[in-house]
Amino acid sequence: MRVTRNKYGFKLLAHLSSSSSASSYSSLIFFLSKKTMIFNVLFGLSILVSATLRGEGAPTAYDPTDVFLINCGATSDTNDTSGRTWTTEYGKLVPSNLDNLSFAATPSYQDVEVSQVPFTEARIFQSEFTYKFQVSPGWKFLRLYFYPTRYGSNFSSNSSFFSVTVDGFTLLKNFNADLTVRTYEPESKYFVKEFIVTAYKTLRLTFTPSTDSLAFVNGVEIVSIPDGFYTKGGFDDKIKNVGSNIDFELDDEITLETVYRLNVGGHMVSVVNDTGMFRQWFSDDDFLLSENSGIIPVVASVKLNYTEKTPAYVAPDDVYKTSRTMGNVHNPTLNLNFNLTWHFPVDAGFNYLVRLHFRETLAEVNGPGQRVFTIFIRNQIAKLLMDVIDMSGGSRMPVYLDFSVYVGSESGLRPDLRLDLHPYTEIAPRYCDAILNGVEILKLINDDGIAGPNPKLVMSGGELTGQKRVITITLIAVGSVTGLVSILVLLILLVRRQIKRKKNRQSNSVAMFKVLLKHYTFAEVKKITKSFSHTIGKGGFGTVYGGNLCNGRRVAVKVLGFNGKWRRFHQRITTEENEIAKKMILVSLWCIQPCPMDRPPMNRVVEMLEGSLDSLEIPPKPSMHISRGFVTDQSSSLPLFSHGEEKAGGNTETFESINI
Repeated sequence: MRVTRNKYGFKLLAHLSSSSSASSYSSLIFFLSKKTMIFNVLFGLSILVSATLRGEGAPTAYDPTDVFLINCGATSDTNDTSGRTWTTEYGKLVPSNLDNLSFAATPSYQDVEVSQVPFTEARIFQSEFTYKFQVSPGWKFLRLYFYPTRYGSNFSSNSSFFSVTVDGFTLLKNFNADLTVRTYEPESKYFVKEFIVTAYKTLRLTFTPSTDSLAFVNGVEIVSIPDGFYTKGGFDDKIKNVGSNIDFELDDEITLETVYRLNVGGHMVSVVNDTGMFRQWFSDDDFLLSENSGIIPVVASVKLNYTEKTPAYVAPDDVYKTSRTMGNVHNPTLNLNFNLTWHFPVDAGFNYLVRLHFRETLAEVNGPGQRVFTIFIRNQIAKLLMDVIDMSGGSRMPVYLDFSVYVGSESGLRPDLRLDLHPYTEIAPRYCDAILNGVEILKLINDDGIAGPNPKLVMSGGELTGQKRVITITLIAVGSVTGLVSILVLLILLVRRQIKRKKNRQSNSVAMFKVLLKHYTFAEVKKITKSFSHTIGKGGFGTVYGGNLCNGRRVAVKVLGFNGKWRRFHQRITTEENEIAKKMILVSLWCIQPCPMDRPPMNRVVEMLEGSLDSLEIPPKPSMHISRGFVTDQSSSLPLFSHGEEKAGGNTETFESINI
C-alpha cells in the first residue's frame, strides 16, 4: 500500500509483502496540513496498516521519485534475482537510429558467478551515443553495470577504451572495464560504477569510444535520493575537514563516485534490503588490517530509535545492528596497545568524503562517557572525542558523521586511505574500547573531472589490440631482462671493487708491517753505534751499545750471540716456542691498534692465542711510526726491536733499542 504526497501536504507509506509467518500489525499516525479545514478533524488519527516490515520494528524506507532500470541490448523486459524489473532501451530513451550507432551483443561465455540480468546482453557503441532520461529535478544515483568479457566475434572488452559523461560532465575518461575488474575489491567478475549526480528535467548520459575503439555497457540504473543526502554533511549537517579547523562545504553542482560502502562486522546487504535507494553494502573483512584486531559483538535483536537528524533511510537496520569493537572485555587495557584499523586503496589526487555510521550495540553502554575513542583518518585526528551515546542521545539511536580528506600522490598513484579508532582515556571511561557500524567512502570531483586512471595500466587513447599487447609484453620482457643484466653487472663490478680495495689494504698493511719488521745489516748497526764504541750496559745474552739513527733519534743496540750463553739459549728454543712468540707479538700488535674499533675484545684475544699462527691476520695498521727515509730493505722478518729502557752506571736513559 502506498499513499503519495498530494496537494494537501501529507504522505503515507507502508511496505506490504507476503510471509509464511503470521502478519504483524503496526499503527502509523500521520498529520494533516492545518491549512486545510477538511482534514483538521482527522488530525492525530491512527491508521492500522497490515504489513510485514523489513526487520522487527523497521521504519518505512525511502520512496524514490525516479527509478530507471535499463537492460541494455535486451529485446524484452526481464526480472532480476531480487524481483526488480529491467526494461529495454527502446522508446523515448534513445534516438531512432539506435541500431546504426551501436549494436546489441551477448557474451561468448557467461561465468557462473555472473547473474543473468542485466549481464546477458550488452550495448556496443561504435560512435558517440547519448541516452536521454526524463527525470524530476534533484539528486540521483547513477549506476553503470559492466561485465568485461568477449561479446561474439566483433568485440572484446580488453580492447575497449571509452569515456562517459553526464550532461557534459566527465565521469569516466579513457576507461577500460577489463583492467578495472581485475583489481576490483571484493573480487568479482563484474562490477557496478555508482555516481551521485544532479539533474533537472533531462539527464543526458553519453558514451564516447576512444580512437579506434568501441564502448559498451550492460545496464543503466537511475534512482532518486533525498535532497542533499551526501552533500549537506552528517547528522549535524557538517563535513569535518580533516587537518583543518574550517568545515568542508559541497555545492549543488558537485559530482561524487562511490568507492566503498561497507557493513562493518556484518554480512553483505543486498540492494532490496537497503532503505529504498537500492544500495549494496559489502562486508569489511577484506579491508580490516588484521582479523584478530577486532571482534563482532553478538547482540540480541533490538528496535532502533531513528531521529529527525538520523532518518530511517540513512542506512539499513542490518548496518546499525552489527558492529566491530576492539574486544578484550576482561582486560580492556590491552586495547591501548593497538588500533582498530582499516585500509582502503584509493586513487591519488582527489578529495574523499568519508561517512562513518555509529550506534551503541551493548546494553551495558547506556550513558555518556562510558565508551569514548578517537577517530584518525590518514594518520590525522578527525575527531578527538567520539562518544556515541552523548552524540546520538541514546543507546539505540544511530548517528553518522561526514569527513573530508585529501589523498595526495606522495605514496604512489594508488595509496591507502587509512582509518583508525583508538580508545581515549583522558576522561577515564568505563570501557577502553571503540566501535564502528558502517563506512561509506566517496570520491569528489577533480578539476579535470572525476575520472581517475585505469588500474595498473594507463593507456592514452585507443585500442589495445592483440598485436600491441604482444609488443607491449615483449618490450616489458626485454626491459626487465636488460634491467636484470645491468643490475648483475653492477653487482659484479661492486664486488670486484671491494675485493680489489681489500687486497690493496692488505698489501699496504703488509708493506707497512715489513717496514715495522726491519732487520739492519751489521754494517748499518756498526755505523749507528760508531763501531760499538759506546757501551751503556750488559745483559744476560749480550752487550748493549748506544747509537744514533740518521734522523738523530737515539737507540740502544743489543748484540746477541757473542758468548756461550746465547748459543745455549738459542739451542733451547724450539719451533713451537718460536711460533708462540710470533703469535704473541701479532696478538699484541692487534691489541695496541690506534683505532679502538680495530682492537679485539678479550674473548677474541683468548681465541687468537689458543688458535694457530696461520689463522691470524696481519694487523691493518702499524703500531708505531718508523721513518721510511732510514729504512731501505723490505724484509718480512718479525720485529726484533722495541721501545725500552736500559740502566747503565745508575743513570736511566730512554733509547730506541735494536737487537741483532
